[in-house]
Order: sequence, then C-alpha cells, then structure tokens
Amino acid sequence: MRVGAVGISALGTQVAGTIDAVGPDSVGFARNDRVAFRSTAPAGSTTVVVAERDLIGIPSDVSLDAAAAIFPCALLARTIVKQVHSIGRRNSVSITDISVVAPFAAAWVEHLGATVSSGNADVVVSGQSVRSALGVRSGHGLVQQAAADVFAAMRAGAFDSIALSSPDEARNGSRAPVLLHPAEVTLAA
Repeated sequence: MRVGAVGISALGTQVAGTIDAVGPDSVGFARNDRVAFRSTAPAGSTTVVVAERDLIGIPSDVSLDAAAAIFPCALLARTIVKQVHSIGRRNSVSITDISVVAPFAAAWVEHLGATVSSGNADVVVSGQSVRSALGVRSGHGLVQQAAADVFAAMRAGAFDSIALSSPDEARNGSRAPVLLHPAEVTLAA
C-alpha cells in the first residue's frame, strides 16, 4: 500500500492510501483501490504491507485525508450512538465524555436528528459509553456496514465543524482532537 495520509489521535494511528500490489490469494482488493487501516504504531515508510483482512475500502468521493483523520473517531462515535445507545430523532443527549470522541459523538447526535443538551437529557454519553463502545466486537460484514454509515455521514458534512491539526499547528498549541500528518514525512522514531 502507498501511504497517502496519516491521522493520529488518542485512538492510535489511521493510515489511508492506495493499494500498490496484491498477493496471489487476494480476493477483496485490487491495485489502485483506496483503503485505510488502523495501526498500533506510527507509519514509518511511504509504503507498507498490510493484511487484506485489516483493510477498509474508501469510497472515491471521500479524501484520503478525511479517511485518515476522521474515520476512526467517527466510527467509534457511531458505535456509541447506534449500538451502545440507540439515539434517534427527538432524543435529547447530554455528552459528559471529555475524550477525543466527544465532538464526533456530538456530530453524530445532530446528524441523527437528536439534540445535544447541557441540561436534562434522555440519554447521557459518558466515558463509560466510550469504554463500552471500545469493547464492541463486530463481524466483518457489520464493520463494513458501519464504515458505510460513517462515509455517508462524512459526505453529508456531519464532521465538517471538527478541527484537525497539522504538525505545525499542534506544535503551536492546537488542541484539535486529531493530528493529520503528511504522508511523505516518516513517523518512525
């Protein structure tokens, strides 16, 4: 895979790019497909070898930057609002969580037609909600459906108001929840 963008947050590193070559047993992806994967370590090269089972396809109308920066937090927030809590239209939601996921959860709440409330609410999204979402394990087909939901919300502009930081902005004190790192710069220690 050729690395196109790297997003770094409290959830880890998300790498997005295009497939450069596939192995002989590959059945799901082909050369030049746009994909993303979650990494436990920063990317250390402009090309990486990734197991096919670890890849998520990226639609052509979603930028590699958006897939690397927004996708992981938006996916976790989707798990919170749709699986941990069943938030829908007309719900009033208080978000007491203060993690990197909070602005993404608020964006999902509004995208679903619910209201973010600072007072009395039907649903409370707390730190425990985030921990519960982190514990949810889905089969591959469910992950693909969740990814499709996230990409649809991205296309609809649900996360447009969430700030991202460049490395220079982060060095100058930006507190944005995600750092979008240029792909051509190695992140290896």
